[in-house]
Amino acid sequence: MMMMMMGNCEMDPIIAAFCRLCTHAAMEPFIIATNRQLSALHPVHLLLLPHFKNTMNTNVAARMSLISANGIIEKSFTPGKYSVEILSSKVYGEKWRFQEQGLPNDLLKR
Repeated sequence: MMMMMMGNCEMDPIIAAFCRLCTHAAMEPFIIATNRQLSALHPVHLLLLPHFKNTMNTNVAARMSLISANGIIEKSFTPGKYSVEILSSKVYGEKWRFQEQGLPNDLLKR
């Protein structure tokens, strides 16, 4: 899925940063909270487990190989070190609002 997404956005760093924030980085706190607070036998934990299965591993691998200071995206598509982090923080600060993520605000925004 990620390869298709990156192919469609033609490796535009801003789109890649926004994709990373909206999908992977935004989900990390929920995954961590679910794993820490809910029992492994809790029905909600069991329902979310297939969706959260490889997200943390994907995020760690992406941070290490793709968006790190010496990563592929930093070397190939950005002006210098730490550009993805700077772009991500700008997009996160300007575009993403927690209040807009839940219903009904998310549906009204669409």
